[in-house]
Amino acid sequence: MIGKETFHTFSFVFLAVFFVVSPFSISLSQISGGLSLFFLFLDQIQKRKFPSFPLALIFWVGLYLSFLLSPLFHYESFHWKQNIVKSEFGDIWMGFLLLHQNYLNNPEKKKLKFYVILGGMFLILSGVVSLVTHYRLAPFVMDGFRYVEGKRLPHLLTEYHGISFYLPIGFQSTHLTYGGLLAVYLPSIFATTFRLLQRKVGFRKHFLLLVGNLILSGLGLVLLFLNQSRSIWIGFILGMILLIHKWKTSFKRFIPWILVGFFFILSILILFYHTNWIFQRAIDDVFAKRSLENQRIWIHKMNFSILKEHFGLGIGSGNYESSFIDFAIPIVDSIPELYYDLSITPKSHAHFDFLHGVLLGGVVAFFFSIGFLWSITRNLDGVKRHFSFYLGIFVILIAGSFQCYLLDDEVLLPFMGLLAIMPKGKLDLSLLSQNLIGFFRKDGFGTNQFRIVPISFGILIFWISLSLTTTYLWSRTENRDLSLHRTRTKDNFPSPDSQMSINAKTPIPLSVSTKELYFKLSGCLDKEMNFKSNAKPRQNPIRLAILWDEEYRSQLPQSITIEIRKRESFDQDKEYRVQAESVVQRFTLPLKEKDHLIEVDPREWESPTPEFIDFGFLYTWKSETPHLPRIQIRGNCD
Repeated sequence: MIGKETFHTFSFVFLAVFFVVSPFSISLSQISGGLSLFFLFLDQIQKRKFPSFPLALIFWVGLYLSFLLSPLFHYESFHWKQNIVKSEFGDIWMGFLLLHQNYLNNPEKKKLKFYVILGGMFLILSGVVSLVTHYRLAPFVMDGFRYVEGKRLPHLLTEYHGISFYLPIGFQSTHLTYGGLLAVYLPSIFATTFRLLQRKVGFRKHFLLLVGNLILSGLGLVLLFLNQSRSIWIGFILGMILLIHKWKTSFKRFIPWILVGFFFILSILILFYHTNWIFQRAIDDVFAKRSLENQRIWIHKMNFSILKEHFGLGIGSGNYESSFIDFAIPIVDSIPELYYDLSITPKSHAHFDFLHGVLLGGVVAFFFSIGFLWSITRNLDGVKRHFSFYLGIFVILIAGSFQCYLLDDEVLLPFMGLLAIMPKGKLDLSLLSQNLIGFFRKDGFGTNQFRIVPISFGILIFWISLSLTTTYLWSRTENRDLSLHRTRTKDNFPSPDSQMSINAKTPIPLSVSTKELYFKLSGCLDKEMNFKSNAKPRQNPIRLAILWDEEYRSQLPQSITIEIRKRESFDQDKEYRVQAESVVQRFTLPLKEKDHLIEVDPREWESPTPEFIDFGFLYTWKSETPHLPRIQIRGNCD
């Protein structure tokens, strides 16, 4: 027999299961989260009550409904699968987890915190396992604890005393998703550890528990650092500032801890930077607009191009990638060599949560997004105890200026779950009306006008505004300035000295004296192509010139060996490395002390799929002050 609280109990149990399984499987978390909502609705039906909608949920539903404005106004091009089922709009149901905020009582929310901590423990432990496992955990487990040939392998971080360490991702597909989950779950582990450290009574009784939590917290910090989600790092840094403000503690008390943490991170960073290509990539991309791995500049160029044309109603859900390509086609028509950069640029989302919503829903989405952020931060600032437990909410919102974490189901679901167990937020309508009246009064603003604006909301809006301004200025870079023929070492790392020799005005002195230098030069496609056209064989030869400056004759190479190389074009992110390469021809240039013109007909090594024609250069010197000769190359190497 079904009692009055049976459905309520089932809903609570599945919500607890939801927090535990979220670090392992998106399918299990969706099922358990969906079942918790299903039994919530059954309970409300049984009790003949209408579910109470939190303010954040109202804004969330409004935001997602705004994504349908453009498709509905352009009904002739509306496709229900593209615009509703297989689009961002499909995530609208996840926001209904917020219903639990008004449905659960405080003792139940307190119990659910334990399951959040348990999920955090499993997340950390799975990250540690993935750190030393030769295979990706999710497919390895799904395939019966065996490796299936062809499945993607984890990225090697480094080897230490014969032990291989890999990029920690737990059971997730990418390090960014795992970083987002760390942001959601780690604060609960840190908060528990901090409370145990503060206990003055029963210290011996809880000693083992304290040691265990200290170990988990330490491992969590290491995983957070090794995971390399730089957006999450920034989120935690700003989160700590908010936390210090919330505690109303003097910043000076934290300076020693900050210095120790900075020294620890810097030491590990230096160690890994010199021994591991992934860390070099992570740090170098912070300072580089243009690199094989970092395509953010193109993403934001397209974002602001779309925004300029579709600010009113937006482009609608499911249309981001096609809109991106529509704006990319004329760029490639005018500058063909940019096709490769644009083709490997991720086109699934805007890499900016707030901006992505505005792109889809226009002005309406803008106001609903602001309302959603305000309602969340207002509720967050209203937390009196254990504020640090919910810090991950703020971290995700800050990190959303670099990635679309709220479009990542694996992160969005536990994020919404964490919001659901926060204390109920109360909206003081009288205070709101007083502030609105004060706003329009002739005597102007007063301090009361800002009482409804949470400090975390102010920080968040300032950060979003700063990020939007920065990305806009970044997107103003001229398209032609992004056409870059890149030089790499034999191990595919950047080669700074040789890069400076490309289209230089004078020969380049080497920063380190050597008798031999090898580097590769890339950037020439063997076919003519665009996004919505078939590839055509290239008719004109690929050309470059090695210029011989007579006044530097004694410092220029004594011998030059040239390689003609072929490289796959369009699987850049498959292994986080550049593509498979092969040498198809090698020859030595006769040094005639004059300019050398090198021509290559790509049809000699034509392949059915588009590929690059690259060049390898091996210079040798006798001079004690070696200089790199200038290399002249244009456009798509023509």
